[in-house]
Amino acid sequence: MDESFVYERLKALSSGAERAEYRDISKAFQEVVRYNRNALEELKESLRRELRDVSERFYLYGAVALAGDVSMVNDFLFPMEEGRPKESIATVFCQCSGSRMKEVFAGSQEMTVETDDGTFAVTADIRPCKRFYRKIEQLRNLFYENGIYWRTPYLPYLDRFGDVYCEGFQTQSPVRQIRFRDGDIPVRADLIPLWNVEPLSLKCTVFPVPAIDEWNYRHTIRLPFRQDGYVVRMEQAVKHVYMSEDGLEIISEEKAQRNFDLYRIAVRRDITIPHYPLTSNFRRMRHIDRQADHAVRRLGTRAEIGRIVTGYEAGAGLELTGIEEGGLGQIGGEDASYQFCSAGRERILLKFRVLSPGFLTEDQALFLVREVQSYYPQFLVTGELSVY
Repeated sequence: MDESFVYERLKALSSGAERAEYRDISKAFQEVVRYNRNALEELKESLRRELRDVSERFYLYGAVALAGDVSMVNDFLFPMEEGRPKESIATVFCQCSGSRMKEVFAGSQEMTVETDDGTFAVTADIRPCKRFYRKIEQLRNLFYENGIYWRTPYLPYLDRFGDVYCEGFQTQSPVRQIRFRDGDIPVRADLIPLWNVEPLSLKCTVFPVPAIDEWNYRHTIRLPFRQDGYVVRMEQAVKHVYMSEDGLEIISEEKAQRNFDLYRIAVRRDITIPHYPLTSNFRRMRHIDRQADHAVRRLGTRAEIGRIVTGYEAGAGLELTGIEEGGLGQIGGEDASYQFCSAGRERILLKFRVLSPGFLTEDQALFLVREVQSYYPQFLVTGELSVY
């Protein structure tokens, strides 16, 4: 019943007594209809909260950009760079495949270095930037401590960064450009890696109140971006962390107001990413994906493996053309923990067709292979690429 229906019924009645009686009855029904409408909206909102994938606030995104292109007002991507090692003359980004980058890391390289003092021919060693991987390791430990599910990150650009070491390089001028002497790999010395993780130090702005155990204290942190994910550095005094309508609640032995160290994992924003495309371990959450995540046991079928592969944004440009039992490919195969399948079925080979080739194609396939491996530890999962 709505207002228009009540109005039409009142116009159809001729007697004043009938009008008054119907008006009283209609008011009661209107209240019932209004209550049911509000209850239905509350139920829909409750279902949306229940069905929402909590981990959607904790996907990791990566990109590269010039240091000057990272705007101070950017609230999505932040630099991972904290300065190169003192012994290194530069940090370079090589646009090549993952297998070619391993060859670069494996031996010395003949390179040409351009500075303000001139151009020099040098023999240099390029080593992986371990400081970036230490940051990922620290973040993963915080995820575990905060009880947040850790998904395999897809940050392939980090594998293309390397610190250049050259003995006897005396000039103090900053390096302007570096290139391989044979020129087979494009090299840039002006790029830095970005990701959607920002360290924060926030203070409890309200007076801490005793927790339910009457021993610890509850600190409420007002969050700058409520839609983002947050993890707290779990010190000895911090006992528990959870989200509420008021913000981030931290249960701690500390009874005084204090600062807490956090990491903000920003959800995706619509911003322009220069130079190279944005990468992420984002997974599309369809209804069947939610059902599979809550299943007691995951099905070991080709359809289920195909569903896992096609659910990731990182698979764009690749097509899964076949799944072969007992096959062995060149991609992956190093992360299997154990196998306990029958003879001839210990391995799974994922066959991919390359639709849009690029220097990250091998990394895309490797990420998907590792994801399938994490779901099926009883197999040794590998992959192969074909272009046709």
